[in-house]
Amino acid sequence: MCRRFLCVLLVMSLVPLTGCWSRKELNELALVMALGIDLVPEGYAVTVQVMNPGETGNQVGGPSGGMPVVTYQATGRTVPDALQRMLSTTPRMLYLAHIRVLVLGEALARSGVSDVLDFISREHQLRTDFFLLVAKDSEASKILQTVTPFEHIPANSLYSSILVSHKQWAATGKVTLQQFITELERGGSNPVMSGVELKGDEGKSGSLGNLETVSPKTLIQHAGIAVFKKDKLVGWLGESLSKTFNYVLNEVDSNISNTPSPGGGLAGFIVTRSDSTLEARLDAQGKPEFTVKPRMEANLTTIQGKLDLNNPASIEDLQKSIEQHFDLRLTRNIREVQQKYGTDIFGFGEALHRKYPRAWRTYREHWDDSFRTAKVNVRSKVVIQRIGSVIQPLRKEIEEK
Repeated sequence: MCRRFLCVLLVMSLVPLTGCWSRKELNELALVMALGIDLVPEGYAVTVQVMNPGETGNQVGGPSGGMPVVTYQATGRTVPDALQRMLSTTPRMLYLAHIRVLVLGEALARSGVSDVLDFISREHQLRTDFFLLVAKDSEASKILQTVTPFEHIPANSLYSSILVSHKQWAATGKVTLQQFITELERGGSNPVMSGVELKGDEGKSGSLGNLETVSPKTLIQHAGIAVFKKDKLVGWLGESLSKTFNYVLNEVDSNISNTPSPGGGLAGFIVTRSDSTLEARLDAQGKPEFTVKPRMEANLTTIQGKLDLNNPASIEDLQKSIEQHFDLRLTRNIREVQQKYGTDIFGFGEALHRKYPRAWRTYREHWDDSFRTAKVNVRSKVVIQRIGSVIQPLRKEIEEK
């Protein structure tokens, strides 16, 4: 009886198990690593960068002569329509779960991306951890058809370069689908995307000849941050403006800069830690006013002058010089975004909404106009942690001999 009861129990335990009803064999799938979408008269031109499993482990241009990726392109009225038409040329079913980057052509970004992102966010295969990019002055297809050095798979190269540049350079952004949609749907802020562009000879970007020289003929480089007003691209932020954006949003891990030294010449420093806060208040007339407070730790990298670093007062003067540098630059750049684009990418409106929900009701419908004239103050605080293994500037020591 005990054995019978155990057998019945084992059989019943198999009932709720689903098994492998949705299994997908790797030899039946085409792994899409990057997706590019461009605007064309017929609708959308969709480009996919598919991993070539037989060549992934080989050196590019090795004995087999194959490429680690293959690109396919098709046109349709909608994105899923184009992907369906692509099956007439691809030998396997397209599998979108491993996409690392989604690249949008600039023409598409300027016309509006909401229709495209509706499919991207609705498709159950797609994760939300890939990065969104805009091809500056170019098409997404040209970006995805470029062979890159170091990484055999160009999509991985783009993904890695975004992480590295955002952490070390602070002039780019790492925007995921979820972040963009959240900013798009939330009142009081507008979204952004990172930009990429081709540098060099586009004619050789997709061939092995691009990698046969010490200096590749074509490279993919970051092009700052794309500014959106709702779902439409309205402009671009250069290096300085992009860094200001990241400082305000507390997205800076490390950044190298320089400022005039109190002892003459330039003082170079690297920001090793940054923590910014944003405060909103209403002035006597009830108008919104904002204060950005970056708190930074920095290390000196170079002194081009005669500053006496043995004197603690010199360190204090240098800290004040760096603080003034950030106050002036961030204030000027924020003002430029206000006047040039009139789109609140910093989230000032959201800060006002959180602190003064009643007052926000009067600004909500016309916040873009109010944002242009809103007063913004910057109050930086910098602490120099290290001055390096050499205390005095070399120029000072040479002249004292």
